[in-house]
Amino acid sequence: MVKLKRSSFEISADELIKRILWRISSEVSSDASLFILEKYRDVFKEVDPKEGLSRTGREIKLSGNDFLRKRTENIIDEKNVIVSSHLGEREERVKLVCLSYSNEPLGLLLLSASSEVNDSLKAWIKELELALYYSLKRSTEEEGYRRLKLVSRLTSVLETETHSEELIYKSLEIAREMLRVRWIFFLEKFETRFLLRAAIGEGTNPLRGIEIKISEEQLDLLSQERLFVSARKSVISSLIFKEEISVGSFITIPLTVEGTILGLIIAADREEIEGEFRAYKHLDKEDLKMLDDISRRMAVAISKIKLTSRLELEVRKLKQLGKKHEELISEQKEQLFKLSVLHKITDAMKRSFDRERVVRILLLGATDTSGLKFDRATFFRVDAVRSLLVSETRVTSGRRDSRHDKSVYSDLSRYLQDLSLEPYDSDDNRLVGSIPYPGNLILERVVLRKKMVHVTPEMLRLRVDELALMNRIIGTDEYLIAPIAGEEDVLGVLVVDNNDSGKKISNADMEILGLLADSTGVALELTENYKRILQMAESLEKERNLSNYYRKFVSSILQSLESAIIVCSVEGEITELNRTAEFLLDLSREELIGKSIESIRTKLGSIIDLLSDAIRIGETITLTDQHFDAFGEKHFDVRITPLREEKRKRLSGVILSLDDITRRRKLEQELKSREKLAALGEMSAKVAHEIRNPITIIGGFVKRILASSDREKTEEYARILMDELQRLDGIVGEVLEISRRKSKPSEEKFDLVSVTREILAGFEEKASIENVKLVLYAKEDRIEYYGDKDRIKQVIINLVQNAIEASDKGGQVLITLERKIDCVSFSVKNGGKTIPEETLKRIFEPFFTTKTLGTGLGLSICKKIVEEHGGEIHASSGMEGTVFTFTLPTKKFGRFELEKDTDS
Repeated sequence: MVKLKRSSFEISADELIKRILWRISSEVSSDASLFILEKYRDVFKEVDPKEGLSRTGREIKLSGNDFLRKRTENIIDEKNVIVSSHLGEREERVKLVCLSYSNEPLGLLLLSASSEVNDSLKAWIKELELALYYSLKRSTEEEGYRRLKLVSRLTSVLETETHSEELIYKSLEIAREMLRVRWIFFLEKFETRFLLRAAIGEGTNPLRGIEIKISEEQLDLLSQERLFVSARKSVISSLIFKEEISVGSFITIPLTVEGTILGLIIAADREEIEGEFRAYKHLDKEDLKMLDDISRRMAVAISKIKLTSRLELEVRKLKQLGKKHEELISEQKEQLFKLSVLHKITDAMKRSFDRERVVRILLLGATDTSGLKFDRATFFRVDAVRSLLVSETRVTSGRRDSRHDKSVYSDLSRYLQDLSLEPYDSDDNRLVGSIPYPGNLILERVVLRKKMVHVTPEMLRLRVDELALMNRIIGTDEYLIAPIAGEEDVLGVLVVDNNDSGKKISNADMEILGLLADSTGVALELTENYKRILQMAESLEKERNLSNYYRKFVSSILQSLESAIIVCSVEGEITELNRTAEFLLDLSREELIGKSIESIRTKLGSIIDLLSDAIRIGETITLTDQHFDAFGEKHFDVRITPLREEKRKRLSGVILSLDDITRRRKLEQELKSREKLAALGEMSAKVAHEIRNPITIIGGFVKRILASSDREKTEEYARILMDELQRLDGIVGEVLEISRRKSKPSEEKFDLVSVTREILAGFEEKASIENVKLVLYAKEDRIEYYGDKDRIKQVIINLVQNAIEASDKGGQVLITLERKIDCVSFSVKNGGKTIPEETLKRIFEPFFTTKTLGTGLGLSICKKIVEEHGGEIHASSGMEGTVFTFTLPTKKFGRFELEKDTDS
């Protein structure tokens, strides 16, 4: 036995176990069955010693034989054991031996139920346990040493490799050696697809294709199960592997980097190694754990590579940022310097009020080495009338010989101001040339849209026609065109370039130049405004002198007026008066200016109250022949006129004018007395003439009566005398009527229509003799009126009689009565001869007549009667005839009132 044990180390493990099983079978005179424990599956698998311990397909599951879970000692018991195979499960009655070493289960030994147990059998069972244990231990130690070397290689790869693809490939090569598998693959994940990136192994590639589509559910299954044995029967294996390839087992491990699945690692089919004892030939949980560990280490290494790559990228970015930061600091320093220069140039321009000096300061500041440092600067004036850009001046940097030493100036602003006073030299060219900008898109953008344009060589190639004239003047292929704009329009254009130095124009240069152009626009507008202010000041000075002249002139006129003039504000404050007013009020100008008009109420009385009325109604109030107790017997015409401001169209005060008419009044009274005497003389002559005729007739007939004895003739003469006496009485009555003062008419209510009808009835015979037709037209049957009936009747009789006498034979007299809103109208129209205009003007004068017989008092008496009733009378004559019309007011006149007939 001992010799066999020693010799067991000189042969292979499979051979040793085969021989021990042969001796045990000899002891029991029947075949012994050996089952090896697969821990991770809780199953004992039967092996065939004759076939190199290959699996027979039979197995004993712990799930169907629970008593086996508690057995660790090699006690030989007769038991019923459930054995599974491809044919199904079958219960067998056997003698069962649990093989173990140091309480570690190794397998089962099944003997026939009739086998006899003796000491020799037990010894061989012990020998079998020892052979199994040392075979497994030896295999484990060799495998551990081998794997240790591979782990060292893997560590070296993971620590030294700097590219993810190489790291994955080399790591998978080592993993294949560690797992001893035929194939190992890496599938990289792209969305829902997995693409084959690495395939390491020998023989035909068993994968289905380069691209494998795996659903989320299938991916979850691969992630959860990960180890697949007898995979040829699996749905997952058919998804991954070709149908014609038989894969006994495979492992899938997701390669997860920083929480993201980078891909899948698939290890398939474990290879058999000569001299290695292994209870089973497929991949197990130990292999799964090993590959999982490799995957985790690969993930850490890949994460490290990515981190290192990111860090290197960040370092490069930091270096670039540092460089950019330095450049930015340099640019900012340059920018701050240029902003400071810009401020000084602007200050210099604002201190100059001459346009040419402003333009020169602009160009000098843009090109000076202490300024913005452009090589050249050109100024174009905008001629808006002709729509042209007119070139004026160009300044070139570094080519000026100045009388001013820059070093003595501590302020650039002062230096530019002094330098701008120097005359232009040969290098500061006075350019001659013009460019039309309408239709030129680039120049329209500058002039009309107030936008800056950066002309580059590329733009010159593309816009050669539009920039041809500008380029001919500027003479370089890169320059800036900046509009110099005022508040509304573009006043000029500034063009700068670096033709000599070749320095590129930056965005910062554009921004600074834009600010300079804006400041120049403001400065140019200031110069224009300054010129306008000077012109306005000169104009205002002239206007002020003229205003002073007019003020003195008006004051002289005001003081020279004989009328007393007092000017008051709206608030009633005296603001002006003349010497006549001072003399009249017996107060000095100093005592009255600024005082209230109420302070002289004692002298002007109620006139003061009319001042506010004139301001309120905004119209002139005129009063004639006013007497003031304070001024004795003097009489005045008073005129109160609102004082208006022309621009504001509002009242600013009132002018009180007192015109002394005392002397004029006396002269008028004297003139009236003389006129009355003249009128009296004229009237006396006319009356004497009118009376003389009747008296002469009376005297003749009196002589005849005295000489005649015939009674009939005496009676005839007496009647003629009576007619002449009546005629004489009428003349005297008319004279008395016209000379009588106006009096209040008597009050009597009467119907104008009825009175008119009565009068026309009395004139029917006369009208018939004269062959004249009388027509009355009245809209109403009754028109009642309060007045003196007899006197109104006298007016109607006189007008109708005159109309009949003035009418032609066969003519018509139309009498019209009409009630109006505030009066009643009475008109008499005849179709006789037209009365001349000169006659119409005097027709109502006393003693004026065109008749052979008549006193000329009839119409003047009519006028007097109508006016006594508050009415008016007038006459008109034309081609259609002559019309005399008088109107009587319906409003109360005394107690006279026209009323509507209550019956109507």
